[in-house]
Amino acid sequence: MIRSLHYPRVVDNPVFDGKTSLTPTSISLLDRLRVAGPDHPDWLRLHDVYRPLILRWVARVPGLADDPADVAQEVLMVLVREIPRFERRREGSFRAWLRQVTVNKVRSCRKRQHRRPVVGLDAAERFLEQLTDPDGDLAREWDLDHDRHVFEKLLAIVGPDFTPATWEAFRRFALNGLPSTQVALELGLTENAVIQAKSRILKRLRAEAGELLG
Repeated sequence: MIRSLHYPRVVDNPVFDGKTSLTPTSISLLDRLRVAGPDHPDWLRLHDVYRPLILRWVARVPGLADDPADVAQEVLMVLVREIPRFERRREGSFRAWLRQVTVNKVRSCRKRQHRRPVVGLDAAERFLEQLTDPDGDLAREWDLDHDRHVFEKLLAIVGPDFTPATWEAFRRFALNGLPSTQVALELGLTENAVIQAKSRILKRLRAEAGELLG
């Protein structure tokens, strides 16, 4: 199994360019979590996928240098509680919902920090206001970062399902954008095998991603 894959910026990736939709399926991680018991390993998988993303964004909020880990944990607790009841209402609704949950938990943390209300918009509140605006640059940055991050994590999750040869063909053809004929020649495969490697892994990613992306 290939332990690391070169992953270009989203806008440069021929497989996932920020516009590609990963179609929901009945076996996605989110679907499994809706019926999973509290000790199911998929909850740990969700934690491993989302904690780094949430932590990274919370750490960007001015004035919360000592609290990102606690806030991230509070956000994850909301996910555990609410995912069984989560319903997709529009394109990209999960990442938008997660963004709002994160903003709400940061604000709750700030209220605990500041017993007396802050007059006007300070730097932290300005950041949160921009992050809340679905049409703002910061929210769009969240969306792209979310999808890129989750895509990378899902690549690692589905890795054990495929042989090293299949992964190498996928990496070179799908992620690095090399011509299928060149990849086939370099790896000693048929061109059809290279194309099928991309198709099989993308299908598995779509199944795992479900409503988390798109």
